[in-house]
Amino acid sequence: MPLKLFNRLLCGGLVLIPLVVSASASSAHYQVSAWTFGDRTSLDWATAQGAIDEVNVDWYLSLPNAGLQGSDEDPSYVVLAHGKGLKVLATVSNYSVTLDDFDSALAHLILNTPKLRDRHVANICRMCVRKGFDGIDLDWESVLRADRSRFTQFVRALASALHKHHKLLSIAVSAKTSEPGDWFGAQSEDYAKIGAVVDEFKVMTYDYSGSWSGPGPIAPPDWTDAVLTFAESVVPSAKIMMGVPFYGYDWHDQTADSLVWADVQLLIAEYTPSIIRDTSGEATFNYTDGSGTPHTVFFQDRQAIATKFDMLLALHPKIRGIAIWVMGGESAEFWDEIAGKLR
Repeated sequence: MPLKLFNRLLCGGLVLIPLVVSASASSAHYQVSAWTFGDRTSLDWATAQGAIDEVNVDWYLSLPNAGLQGSDEDPSYVVLAHGKGLKVLATVSNYSVTLDDFDSALAHLILNTPKLRDRHVANICRMCVRKGFDGIDLDWESVLRADRSRFTQFVRALASALHKHHKLLSIAVSAKTSEPGDWFGAQSEDYAKIGAVVDEFKVMTYDYSGSWSGPGPIAPPDWTDAVLTFAESVVPSAKIMMGVPFYGYDWHDQTADSLVWADVQLLIAEYTPSIIRDTSGEATFNYTDGSGTPHTVFFQDRQAIATKFDMLLALHPKIRGIAIWVMGGESAEFWDEIAGKLR
């Protein structure tokens, strides 16, 4: 998940990418999952359109003692989502509020201490059963490459424990186009071995551009296609889910601030920029703020979302579905597009 957006939610001319969607592909029905902190407006929009099947509530943090820390838990939201016919999975991450980042050292400690690993598996499973979730969504990021085999063992043990209680295991994994990957977080994730034991394999096909790069698209379809093609070569297609961003970035002063739809609309209203379409299908514009600082924005709108879905339908009709980061602050039209294209 995009780190800055995680933090934030916790506290013109057109260039189109031509894609031909076959009749058989357009009849595909994809599962739609979305991470959420518990936003009810988004839930109402999505369910009114029949455009969602599963929510992953991002409420739980792994702790060094192998326990779990809950944040902003809302049991009534779980009841509400279940009442609307949705699966509800609890997301468990290794994010550290103190570090303001995903904690590699915490993961290393748990993975390399068998008693802690076993205790953490038991605690996660116990929480899942006791709180009435349909499963767990594991979002451990920035795990060290040296912990690759131990991470696989942890995922395998967690899957086994959950399956004994008839619960699901979903996992969020970094995008890559080959093994082992081009940075340590991706290198810690053995696609084939992890994919063999989980029920849902959510590939985070976003953040192609970010604070570490110059301005650019968040999830260009050609890159997403390459990532999904590799994933399908080693993981059963019926488990794979394509990550879909509902956010954008504002680049300035060698950094990038995350933006949701409402943020973008405020910038457009204030600066009245000329909005153009990048070759990726994403919308982009430039503006200069009151202090004279230049900014470049890339963001998602309905057409950008549609372009990603056109690629999915044309080239990956057999995968399980999509996983959205994140519900809350998006345009209601995004759910219209999902309902129209993927259902």
